[in-house]
Amino acid sequence: MLIHKNIRAAFPVLTLALALALSACASNTVVQLRYQPSTPPAGQVCSQAFTVLPFVDKRADTLTIGTLGDGKRYYAENDPVEWVSWAMFEELKARGCDVKYREKPDATPPAGYVVSGSFDKISVDRAPSLTVKADLRLNVKLTKDGQFVAENVYSGSREDLGVTVVQAAQSVLASTLQYLLQDAATNLVKVAK
Repeated sequence: MLIHKNIRAAFPVLTLALALALSACASNTVVQLRYQPSTPPAGQVCSQAFTVLPFVDKRADTLTIGTLGDGKRYYAENDPVEWVSWAMFEELKARGCDVKYREKPDATPPAGYVVSGSFDKISVDRAPSLTVKADLRLNVKLTKDGQFVAENVYSGSREDLGVTVVQAAQSVLASTLQYLLQDAATNLVKVAK
């Protein structure tokens, strides 16, 4: 009778421990996409206004963002489209540009300079050496009053270590996107002068 009572008393504790362990496993595959704008080059002044449109996700697999190993996949906690689009907004704003963000492109393009684009690669993978590697490829397009001005492809990769693989994935994705967008924003400001 005493053993049965102890098992019943321990059952809620065991259930809670199992639930916490399962949620910890799930959180080890979910990466929050974060961004910190770069420091603009010295002397660069932005006197133009830009409207940033949401970038288009052209990846074949839009559900995951990479592999963790052992058959596990990384998943983004937030929308990669918003992550890339708002990062471009923040890069232009950091350079002193007057920037607007239009969440839904209308049939009529906005007047002035418009930044749009797409990405066909956002990938973060865990290497056997416990490092995490990110690969990104973006296409950035600039138009003015509906007319083509410039278009460039930016791609790059970085590796990082972290306390956890999720922390390393966050860090390496953010630094790779910053590496690409600092060049993209600098080029946009130069072309728009």
